[in-house]
Amino acid sequence: MILGEVVGRVWSEREVDGLGGMRMVLVRDQDSGARRVAVDMLDAGTGTTVLVATDEAAAAVTGRACVDAAVVALVAGWDAP
Repeated sequence: MILGEVVGRVWSEREVDGLGGMRMVLVRDQDSGARRVAVDMLDAGTGTTVLVATDEAAAAVTGRACVDAAVVALVAGWDAP
């Protein structure tokens, strides 16, 4: 899982059948700063802190094998170590 911030929405010009109609967002990893596109299951807005499931967990939660990252939680806060 990745803790990240939504930095914007992503639109596709064309996509595989498995992604049809799914909203996608660009998420910046809180730790590394790396960015990745994730399917947005919760309608997260720009600037929202989110939890992103990856790989098999993302495919399972969306029910689509082609998905490897999915927003699965909106984060209200966390305790820093």
